[in-house]
Amino acid sequence: MTAQPIEKPFIFEWTGRDADSLRVALRMTQDQMAEQLQCATRTVARWREVKGSRISVPIQEALDALYERLDERQVRRFLHALQHGPQPREVSSPVVMAAEMALMQARINELQTQLETERQS
Repeated sequence: MTAQPIEKPFIFEWTGRDADSLRVALRMTQDQMAEQLQCATRTVARWREVKGSRISVPIQEALDALYERLDERQVRRFLHALQHGPQPREVSSPVVMAAEMALMQARINELQTQLETERQS
Protein backbone atom coordinates (compact mmCIF):
# COMPACT_ATOMS: atom_id res chain seq x y z
CA MET A 1 0.00 0.00 0.00
CA THR A 2 1.46 3.34 -1.04
CA ALA A 3 1.11 6.45 1.05
CA GLN A 4 -1.13 9.16 -0.33
CA PRO A 5 0.82 12.15 -1.59
CA ILE A 6 0.45 15.13 0.68
CA GLU A 7 -1.09 18.23 -0.80
CA LYS A 8 0.54 21.48 0.25
CA PRO A 9 -1.95 23.95 1.68
CA PHE A 10 -2.28 27.19 -0.22
CA ILE A 11 -0.68 30.10 1.63
CA PHE A 12 -2.53 33.27 0.69
CA GLU A 13 -0.56 35.54 3.01
CA TRP A 14 2.39 34.46 5.14
CA THR A 15 2.19 35.00 8.89
CA GLY A 16 5.00 34.69 11.40
CA ARG A 17 3.66 31.26 12.37
CA ASP A 18 3.68 30.04 8.76
CA ALA A 19 7.13 31.44 8.05
CA ASP A 20 8.64 29.95 11.21
CA SER A 21 7.05 26.59 10.36
CA LEU A 22 8.67 26.79 6.93
CA ARG A 23 12.03 27.50 8.56
CA VAL A 24 11.57 24.41 10.76
CA ALA A 25 10.53 22.29 7.76
CA LEU A 26 13.69 23.33 5.94
CA ARG A 27 15.77 22.62 9.08
CA MET A 28 17.30 26.06 8.91
CA THR A 29 18.53 28.18 11.75
CA GLN A 30 17.22 31.70 12.04
CA ASP A 31 20.54 32.98 10.66
CA GLN A 32 20.35 30.64 7.66
CA MET A 33 16.75 31.63 6.92
CA ALA A 34 17.61 35.33 7.16
CA GLU A 35 20.51 34.84 4.78
CA GLN A 36 18.30 32.91 2.35
CA LEU A 37 15.64 35.64 2.44
CA GLN A 38 18.18 38.48 2.52
CA CYS A 39 16.70 40.01 5.65
CA ALA A 40 17.80 40.58 9.24
CA THR A 41 18.03 37.65 11.62
CA ARG A 42 15.92 39.69 14.04
CA THR A 43 13.11 39.69 11.45
CA VAL A 44 13.15 35.89 11.35
CA ALA A 45 13.38 35.65 15.15
CA ARG A 46 10.31 37.86 15.46
CA TRP A 47 8.22 35.31 13.59
CA ARG A 48 8.70 32.82 16.42
CA GLU A 49 7.78 35.46 19.01
CA VAL A 50 4.84 37.08 17.21
CA LYS A 51 2.95 34.36 15.37
CA GLY A 52 0.56 36.79 13.69
CA SER A 53 3.27 39.21 12.59
CA ARG A 54 2.87 40.72 9.14
CA ILE A 55 5.52 40.06 6.56
CA SER A 56 6.56 42.44 3.79
CA VAL A 57 5.63 41.63 0.20
CA PRO A 58 9.23 41.03 -0.99
CA ILE A 59 9.81 38.54 1.83
CA GLN A 60 6.41 36.93 1.15
CA GLU A 61 7.51 36.36 -2.45
CA ALA A 62 10.80 34.82 -1.29
CA LEU A 63 8.87 32.58 1.13
CA ASP A 64 6.58 31.53 -1.75
CA ALA A 65 9.63 30.48 -3.78
CA LEU A 66 11.05 28.42 -0.90
CA TYR A 67 7.66 26.86 -0.24
CA GLU A 68 7.20 25.81 -3.86
CA ARG A 69 10.47 23.83 -3.72
CA LEU A 70 9.52 21.73 -0.69
CA ASP A 71 9.74 17.99 -1.17
CA GLU A 72 7.17 15.66 0.38
CA ARG A 73 9.18 15.07 3.57
CA GLN A 74 9.59 18.83 4.08
CA VAL A 75 5.86 19.34 3.50
CA ARG A 76 5.17 16.81 6.26
CA ARG A 77 7.53 18.70 8.61
CA PHE A 78 5.86 21.98 7.67
CA LEU A 79 2.39 20.63 8.45
CA HIS A 80 3.63 19.11 11.70
CA ALA A 81 5.20 22.41 12.78
CA LEU A 82 1.98 24.27 11.94
CA GLN A 83 -0.12 21.81 13.91
CA HIS A 84 2.10 21.31 16.95
CA GLY A 85 3.56 24.75 17.42
CA PRO A 86 7.12 25.85 17.93
CA GLN A 87 9.97 23.49 18.57
CA PRO A 88 12.46 24.20 21.36
CA ARG A 89 14.27 27.48 20.85
CA GLU A 90 17.73 27.56 19.42
CA VAL A 91 20.31 27.65 22.17
CA SER A 92 22.48 30.75 22.17
CA SER A 93 26.12 30.57 23.07
CA PRO A 94 27.03 31.42 26.69
CA VAL A 95 28.72 34.61 25.48
CA VAL A 96 25.57 35.80 23.70
CA MET A 97 23.40 34.86 26.69
CA ALA A 98 25.70 36.77 29.07
CA ALA A 99 25.57 39.84 26.83
CA GLU A 100 21.78 39.66 26.62
CA MET A 101 21.54 39.35 30.41
CA ALA A 102 23.83 42.34 30.88
CA LEU A 103 21.65 44.40 28.53
CA MET A 104 18.51 43.36 30.38
CA GLN A 105 20.07 44.23 33.75
CA ALA A 106 21.14 47.64 32.42
CA ARG A 107 17.58 48.28 31.22
CA ILE A 108 16.17 47.22 34.62
CA ASN A 109 18.57 49.59 36.37
CA GLU A 110 17.59 52.39 33.99
CA LEU A 111 13.89 51.84 34.65
CA GLN A 112 14.43 51.70 38.42
CA THR A 113 16.31 55.01 38.32
CA GLN A 114 13.57 56.57 36.21
CA LEU A 115 10.91 55.33 38.63
CA GLU A 116 12.80 56.70 41.65
CA THR A 117 13.20 60.08 39.90
CA GLU A 118 9.48 60.22 39.16
CA ARG A 119 8.61 59.36 42.76
CA GLN A 120 10.84 62.18 44.04
CA SER A 121 9.21 64.74 41.74
